[in-house]
Amino acid sequence: MADTSSQYSLLLNDEEKLKLEDQNSRLVCDFKANKLEEDAKKYWDLFYKRNENRFFKDRHWTTREFQELLEEDVLSHNLKTLLEIGCGVGNFIFPLFEENFNMFIYACDISPRAVELVKSHPKYSEQALKQFILTNSY
Repeated sequence: MADTSSQYSLLLNDEEKLKLEDQNSRLVCDFKANKLEEDAKKYWDLFYKRNENRFFKDRHWTTREFQELLEEDVLSHNLKTLLEIGCGVGNFIFPLFEENFNMFIYACDISPRAVELVKSHPKYSEQALKQFILTNSY
């Protein structure tokens, strides 16, 4: 199968460089940035409390974006493993299940509520998916 990986460098013109510098000049102060990072779990949990699984759409285009998933090695009978960090409510995961890949998925999110919503999805299967809450104990 053809090499589907690609790398490219984006070259900015002068106007784009000025816009980027302007954006970087408006960074939040360290205190605010640290506070937002510390409270990210709380904010995402509130987000999923309010929106549940209705905000983001399922990503049925995944195999078009990640053509590596269609390579012969992935489609073989050998079980593959995938890790999704920031799985939310499973909008990436469950469309992959529909493709019938021979794959076991580990999925994590900082929001306990999002992880519970993944567990309550009708296509959830403990034989194909292990999801867990991501902690910042690194």
